This record gives sequence, C-alpha cells and structure tokens, in this order.
Amino acid sequence: MNSLEATSLRAELLGATQNWQSEDKPTQPADIFFPTAHIRALALDRPLVIGMRGAGKSFWSEVLTSPVLRPAMTRFVKGYDSKLRFVGSIRWDVDGGEFSTRLPSRSNLDALQETVPPRVLWLALVLNEMRALCEERGIPVDMPDPLERGWTEVLRWAGRNPDVLRRAFEQLNAALAQAGEVALVVFDALDRMQEQLAQSVDYLRGLLQLLLDARQLKGLRFKVFLREDMTNMPSVLSFPDASKLVNEAVHLKWSREDVYALHWHKLAQGSKGFQRLLSETFGPPQLQLNDGYWHEVLVQSPPDAVNLTKILKLLAPPYMGSSPTKGHVYTWWYKHLADGKDRVSPRTFAASLKEALQASQKPNSTSVLMPAGIQHGVRAASDARVEELKEDYFWVGTALAAFNERLTPITVKEIYGVWSVGFNATPTPRLIGEQCVAKNVFVPWDENDRLTSPSQKLRDTLVELGILILRDDDTRLDMPDIYRLGYRIRKRGGVSPRR
Repeated sequence: MNSLEATSLRAELLGATQNWQSEDKPTQPADIFFPTAHIRALALDRPLVIGMRGAGKSFWSEVLTSPVLRPAMTRFVKGYDSKLRFVGSIRWDVDGGEFSTRLPSRSNLDALQETVPPRVLWLALVLNEMRALCEERGIPVDMPDPLERGWTEVLRWAGRNPDVLRRAFEQLNAALAQAGEVALVVFDALDRMQEQLAQSVDYLRGLLQLLLDARQLKGLRFKVFLREDMTNMPSVLSFPDASKLVNEAVHLKWSREDVYALHWHKLAQGSKGFQRLLSETFGPPQLQLNDGYWHEVLVQSPPDAVNLTKILKLLAPPYMGSSPTKGHVYTWWYKHLADGKDRVSPRTFAASLKEALQASQKPNSTSVLMPAGIQHGVRAASDARVEELKEDYFWVGTALAAFNERLTPITVKEIYGVWSVGFNATPTPRLIGEQCVAKNVFVPWDENDRLTSPSQKLRDTLVELGILILRDDDTRLDMPDIYRLGYRIRKRGGVSPRR
C-alpha cells in the first residue's frame, strides 16, 4: 500500500467511525454482530444476563425489543420465530426516563417502597406491559391504567390486590402455553431505576425472586440485563436458592478475537476500500445478504485469530517498534486495553480505534495505523474508561491516590502503609466508608467481616473490579494500562501517561 492509498483508506475508515456512538445502539440489521458467548445469552431459557459496563447489555436489549432488528436473530438464535407472540420492555432508559409516564418515576417508587412488596411491583409492571395481550386472550386485568389514574394509584391498588395480579399472570401463562406461544419481557437500565443503587436493592432482590419463581413457566419468558456489581451485593442475593439463578446466569464475554472481528465488521459496513481489501485478501464474501456487508472471515464462529491478525497487518506494521521485542501490534493493542481480568469492552476498543486512526495521519505514511497512533488511542480510551469508572465507583480515585508519585508495580506493604495513614490522619478505607454513607451508596466490601483488615478489603475489592492486579505471590500490586494511564500513574518501562 502506497502513501496515497493509505491516506485514502484511513479517511474512509475515519468516516465510518464518526457514526459510532458511545452507547452504540443498533439501528439496522448490519449493526448486529453475534459473538458465540452472546448467542447463549440471548436464548429464551436464559433469564439472567450479566455484563460489565460496555459489554453489550443495552445493545442486546435494543435488538430484542425492536421489531426491525429482532428478525435478524432468527439466523443465529432459536425461538425468535412465529411462536414468539409478544415482546415487551421494562427499561428506565427509554421514552423520556424520569419524565415518562410509561414506568413509575423515582418519586413514585420512593413514596411507595414501604407499602408495595417488590415482587408485587414487578407483577404490576409486567401485567401493565402485557395488558393488550391479556385483553386479546379474554383475561381480565382489573388494575387501573397508569395513563388514566397515574402510577401512584396503580401501585397502591396492586399492593391491596396481589392475588388478582397473580391470577391474571397465571392465566396468561396458561393461555400462551396451550397455544404453543411465548411472550417475552425484557428488563434493562435497572441502575437508573432510582437515584442511587443502594435504594434499589429491595427491588432488585424482588425481581430476581420473580425470575426464580418463573423458571418453569412455558408461556412467559423474562430477560433481565444486570451490571455485574448488582449481583455482587450480598443483600441482593439474600433469599433462598438465589445461587441457582446466579449460577445459571450467562455473562456477556468478549474474547480478543471477538473484539477484533466486531470492529473489522463495523468498519466494513462504512468503507468500500476496506471491503475491497478484504475481497483481495480472502476472496469475495459468500454471504449474499441484503442488510449490509457480511464476510465469512469476520463472522465465522469461533473467529480465526490468524485471519484477524492478517487483517490488522494490512492496516498497520506487524510490530510496535522495529522488532518483535517491542510487541506484536495484534497482542499489544488488546493487552494494553484490557483490565485486570483480561477483559476489553467493545466500547473501549472503539474509542481507541477512533483515536488511533486520527493520530496516525502522518505525511507519506504507507500504513493506515501507526504504532504511535495506537499508543495515543490507548491513552484516549483510558481517559474515557476512567470517566465511566467515576460514574459507577466514585471512591476509586480516593483509593488510587496512594499510587500518585509512585511507580508500579509496587509492594502491597507500601500501599497498605499509605492507606493506613490516609488523608488528614483518616485511613483511606475509613474515608471511603464515610464518603459512601454521605452519598447513600453501599460501602463496597463487607464491613461485618472482622477477620480481614480494612486495607485488604480495599485491595481485594479493587482486584475483583479488575482495577488492580496481584503479582509475585500476592506481594506486589500492578495496574492495567486502561486505568493507570487515565489516572496518570507511571510504570517502570510502560507506556507513559499524558502529562
């Protein structure tokens, strides 16, 4: 590839990425990519789906509930055919959010939390969503209509008449099962249900109890998308047989090859030049579909690392430097975007790819992507990931302040020493606890555990979140670049953070 060809293709690929949004909601069937692990998560008999931020929960929620997008699933997932009679959604991220009348507002929930049992609340929401389906089947739903009476009145009625709700629920399931049909309700964005996650614990527990009770139903199916921290809270799982539900849950996981294949597929949708490059290298696509560009090398299951590496080598040099000792680009890029559990979310890779293309615009370059541009992309993705982290776990910055002006890896003993002194003579774990209480959120570890030191609880929590990594027989702490660079923490011999 000469410099003019590289410049032209880079401009095309940059143009393709401009349409990518941070939430990355699908708008057409060509936007849908099916990693092997996700096909299992979409199965109708898997009610609970868990994923880290950016793993695709809202993406799949959108696909499942869209009559335009859902038909594309029939090629990959069984059950989404004529037997699926109805799909509804209970999602706090659509139709105006807090100002929508489609779901109870936070003020409604706050006012009635003591009077309406959580499981009754969910029964009311589900039956309201399927009200028209019940009317079609001649099943009476005597519950007031929230559009006419308001959610406060509806939920008060539900609290007084739980048996009426249960009877309608059972009748609808029986009618659907007898007809060989299925109705699906999708739950998503439950972290936005109330102002703080701590306020939603009872509701989350009630929803999971409803899922457990509904496992044997034939006509009604549920699909609940939850962030992993929601199922890590012991109080959410404090009911009999909760472990059965969690053990059967499906996690939205992305392998390294899944991440690369997804983004090459996305680039191909917006770049004729990239399509030509794929055809010249691997032959023309055999999947002749009307909805976008589908090449077998990108959508085969499981993805082929050799072919995906070959595609990257068409765009970038093979190494991050002059020799393999500086790292192969294919492995280096993923490694430096991964958290402490070797996970990279598609959102993180997309942010890195956009910035890498932008930063690789060098005169006379014969490569679309340059190693220096990829490093820049990693720094940009780290900044974005840290901003997301602050939204979910505001206290992490307080904990990681101990690493300022220090090089990683660092001994556990040294960090414990800094945490024990803390800020203004307040140990860091205690300070985080006070901050959590002030913000009405959960302290992120078990305060009733008297056998583990506060510093070890903090360390273990950060390791569990993938923010820190234990090395050398648990004597030293390291930090993955996806967090280290965003927090401006230095590493011996590592990529330097922005100044």
